[in-house]
Amino acid sequence: MVHLDGDITVSDGHLVFDGVDVVALARRVATPFFVFSPRRIRWNVSAMVNAFTRRHLDTEIFFASKACSNLWFLDQVRRAGINLEVNSGGELWKAQRAGFAPAQIIFNGVAKTRDEIRAAVEAGVRALVVDSVYELERIAEVAAAVGRPAAVDLRVDVNVATLTHPGLVTAHGGKPGIDLDDALEAFAFAGAHEALAPRGLHLHIGSQITGVEPYLAAVEKGLDLIEAVAAAGVPLDHLNAGGGFAIPYRDQPVCEPVDYFCSALTIDDYAEAICGVLERRRPGLKLLLEPGRSISGNTALLVTTIENTKVKGLRDAAGRRVGDERWLTVDAGFNTLLEHTNYRWYYRTVVASRAAEAADTPFRLAGPLCDGGDVFAGDDDTPYRSFPAATAPGDVVVFFDAGAYSLEMMNPYNARPRAAAYAAHEGEIQMIRAADTLDDLIACDVEPGASTAATRAGGKAPAGS
Repeated sequence: MVHLDGDITVSDGHLVFDGVDVVALARRVATPFFVFSPRRIRWNVSAMVNAFTRRHLDTEIFFASKACSNLWFLDQVRRAGINLEVNSGGELWKAQRAGFAPAQIIFNGVAKTRDEIRAAVEAGVRALVVDSVYELERIAEVAAAVGRPAAVDLRVDVNVATLTHPGLVTAHGGKPGIDLDDALEAFAFAGAHEALAPRGLHLHIGSQITGVEPYLAAVEKGLDLIEAVAAAGVPLDHLNAGGGFAIPYRDQPVCEPVDYFCSALTIDDYAEAICGVLERRRPGLKLLLEPGRSISGNTALLVTTIENTKVKGLRDAAGRRVGDERWLTVDAGFNTLLEHTNYRWYYRTVVASRAAEAADTPFRLAGPLCDGGDVFAGDDDTPYRSFPAATAPGDVVVFFDAGAYSLEMMNPYNARPRAAAYAAHEGEIQMIRAADTLDDLIACDVEPGASTAATRAGGKAPAGS
């Protein structure tokens, strides 16, 4: 039996998610699709808030909307009682559309345009997170032109190493943040400029961090910097420790140090580490956090259908066939679950239509795209997934923990419409994202006749056309 915290079970051989028979749903609506659990969202938010506020009362949580900015999901987060972090003007617009007040929004990002800065300043967001000295000067110029001081948090690379995927490192020489050597001068500039209102220090160090040691080191360095900044005449009222808390993508009793798909930590472990340093050194300092994956990751499944099967030979260096590989191809590839190829990510799978059968046969599992790289990583660092021996076309396969960075990263590669998404609760289903139509595939294309007309009009199509 498959069982995960009470909301994933098996009934009559089918996988059931929050009371919904996933296979029956896949027979009614087109696959691939995502299915989310609002109960799981509320649980994750509550666990996060309770873990940190029990240990450091003055803590505020800002969900990192880059993990999932679907309007229904944002509404669930807002109703659960937490705030939002955004990374673009588009995410800011969606946040406001979902009902978040400006004071509930932090605007992050490494390449904010003047228009984005202006929109954030005019809206009055809680803080603009500053990525560089150059951007600090740009924000000051825009805020002065708007006539409203910009509240800013300076993001500083405190040079702490993290054992995570190289593409998820955001400190220790990574892309984001002001160099630690330049931080004091940057805060002094912000404190002296009439168009800037420095509020805090931002420290986000990465994502899917499977140990607490990097947080201990980062918070210690951050507090040292806050003390130095205050001594220089710029007091700060909060520390933003970012997010990056890992979720377990693998089921393993023991995690290797470099296996960032395996995590034995709970949110309480992260809270104990971060809040422990704060309570010891600065108990009166406000703490802000920006978790994304740890709130949205395990809230959704991706549901796919097997469309094809084949057997291909395994050959030695001389070309002799020395064995066979059974292949299955499903209707969701890296156009639907981009991280599996972009980051070689791993997602657990179950044949939902054979959930009560022994998964004891190795298969290669691949998506439908023309690329040879559209192949899912196997179990236990092998090329193979273990499925029931009778698995065949028509069976339904489920990928777990697909709630983070999935709806956001879908794309219509190979002209495959992006997938729908549903919410499941106590046996009921609600659509929260419609699947793309064929017309959606060309909605932004300029057809030859229209392109010619725009060129004759001056080379630019009218705004809003």
